This record gives sequence, structure tokens and C-alpha cells, in this order.
Amino acid sequence: MTAFEEMGVLPEIGQAVDEMGWTFPTDVQAEAIPLILGGGDVLMAAETGSGKTGAFCLPIIQIVWETLKDLEQGKGSNKSSVQSSPTWNLSVWDRGPAMAVTPDGLRCQSREQREWHGCRANKGVYGGGRYYYESTVTDEGLCRVGWSTS
Repeated sequence: MTAFEEMGVLPEIGQAVDEMGWTFPTDVQAEAIPLILGGGDVLMAAETGSGKTGAFCLPIIQIVWETLKDLEQGKGSNKSSVQSSPTWNLSVWDRGPAMAVTPDGLRCQSREQREWHGCRANKGVYGGGRYYYESTVTDEGLCRVGWSTS
């Protein structure tokens, strides 16, 4: 068992990085990889060569592989999984007073820079599993994006 496998990395990935000469994880990797694989949030700042790219990429490769394997085995096709819907949009009515939402519900903008404002969507996340989303930030400033479960 490689040092990376001891942190929860798949044996195939552990063997591949061992063949690349990555015998032991760097401090950054040893701290970040188990947290990311466990679903935690990680923010790192470290010097060049400290292993940041590997710390993020190895868990991402594993999560993508596990997700594809689950889909291949039909685990993601039952009714409790997320249902993709082209009608997902932001609620024009359920929003903060300084939050502007376009009539189609696909874009929003906070009109107040000193406070947090948000809005809800017309659908939540149902069931368990791994979820992914995409967000595009078009203005300067701080942005927080996420979802709730129902």
C-alpha cells in the first residue's frame, strides 16, 4: 500500500503516482487530499513546488472516476437522484431587496456591495450522492454560490 492509498486515494491512482516518483505526499497533499475526499472545503496558499496541483487534482480524478463508475452501474439513474430540468431558474419573488433577477430567472446581480443578498431557486436537491454545478461570475466582487437540500 502506497502512502497516497493510506490517505484514501484509489490503489490505481496510488500506483500511478508511485510510478511517477511521488513516493510520499508533501505536507500540503497530506493535509488536503483526505479533506477533499471526505467532502471538505480546502483553501491553500503555498510556495511553488509544494504539491498544490497534486493536492487538488488527485481527489478530482478519483471523484470523477467514482461518479462515472456509479453512472455506469446504474446507481445514478433512480428516482432519488438529482433530476436535471431545463426549467431550473431563480425565483423572481423569493429574493433579498437588493438582489436583481432577470425575468427568465437565469441571471442575478446584487445592487448592494456592503451586504449579502441572495435569492432562492425553484428547485432543491433531492436524495443523496455527489452534486456538481456551474456558475459564471460576470461582475467584480465577492460571490457565494450553493444549494440546499429538500
